[in-house]
Amino acid sequence: MIVCQNCGSEGDQKFCPGCGQALQADRISVQYLLHEVAHTFWHLEKGFLYTLRELGTNPGTMQRKYLSGLRLRYQKPFPLFAISGTFCALALFFIYRDAPIQTDQFFYKHYYFIVQAALLPVYAFITYILFKNRELYYAEALVMNVYMLGFMSAFIIPLNALSFFLPNGIISLLEVVFLITYNTWTNLNFFKGKVVWWIIVRSTLAIVISYLLFNFTSRLVMQWLM
Repeated sequence: MIVCQNCGSEGDQKFCPGCGQALQADRISVQYLLHEVAHTFWHLEKGFLYTLRELGTNPGTMQRKYLSGLRLRYQKPFPLFAISGTFCALALFFIYRDAPIQTDQFFYKHYYFIVQAALLPVYAFITYILFKNRELYYAEALVMNVYMLGFMSAFIIPLNALSFFLPNGIISLLEVVFLITYNTWTNLNFFKGKVVWWIIVRSTLAIVISYLLFNFTSRLVMQWLM
């Protein structure tokens, strides 16, 4: 019998029956580290990219599957949001690295993802209130919005990269069109089987409230920091 170094349980298999850790841990070596990096990248690529693809082609449906219990194939919502947000923050910092202070581009460079992350619970609450009579729990609304914002964070990277070739006003217009289209599409799929006009009206209301809230918060942040 081997004693687990993690929890003290005994076992004679490869993994501890108490906590699941390997009973015989290998010493850390370069080969071990390379294996860990490859293992991490493989699982990240497999789950992260697959989930992004599903969010891009089947938004709303993907969240319904996850909430119904089909979760193994998908990247979990908060890790996906964190990864997408990190790439988004780095990309926007590079794209708008020369942006003048007190401009929308300067805000995007430094604070876009932070403000979006802070407002996530509020976005979820808006969805929860507007769709409450469809038996939607707040936690489910939060998961739905985390996935949605995670995909949007990834999508606005190439969209804002177009600022090298297009005026900023065009980029802002494209973002608004994408925001309205993607949110409505997600809700139509998520609440499939309900009255379409009912979903569209509430989706539009949620978008307007969220957009105004984001802009109001952004202005407050700009005034406070500048």
